[in-house]
Formats: sequence, structure tokens, C-alpha cells
Amino acid sequence: MHPGTIITELGRHLTEETFAALPATRAGQETIWKSIPAGAATSVWAAFVADPETIGGQYCEDCNVAAPTDDTSTRGGVFAYALDPDTACALWARSEELVGESFPT
Repeated sequence: MHPGTIITELGRHLTEETFAALPATRAGQETIWKSIPAGAATSVWAAFVADPETIGGQYCEDCNVAAPTDDTSTRGGVFAYALDPDTACALWARSEELVGESFPT
């Protein structure tokens, strides 16, 4: 789930210089800031509106399931490597290694 880029109290201690240094969503693109309600919309949609059978295990953005893409010049979508089950298993295993705990799968 990606709510978008939102200015909330989480960033209250960041300086203007830090904000200016934040990377764009994708190379060469300007950051588009969402309001807090717009940022919350996808979470609310996924929790209360969307069909769980349709969105379960999917990457969601802008109140939709994100479309797979390999195009780095456009906004939105999810890269194929993020949908790969082998990559997910490897990331989970590495996360367990880093925190020194194993969780049931």
C-alpha cells in the first residue's frame, strides 16, 4: 500500500534543506504532495470498500490495485521485481536475519 507523499507531523523536525533533498518518486520527476485525506484514501478504500479477494496480496495506490510496469519515466505502478515470490522470500529471510528472529510463515 502506498498512500502517496504527504506532509504530516512525522516530518515536523525536517528542515527546508532536508525536504529539498528528498528524492523524486521516480528519476527526474517532481514530487507531488497529497493532502492528508487524499493520502488516507487508499488505506480506507482497501480496508472498507475494495473486495478483499481482489486486493489481497496486491500493491495498492490511488484507490486501485497498481498495474505492473517497468517504465521508470511514468508515475505509478509496481515494478515486476516487487511481485516476484522468490524475491519476497529472500527479503523476508534477510529481515529475520537482521533482527535475529524467525517468524512462522
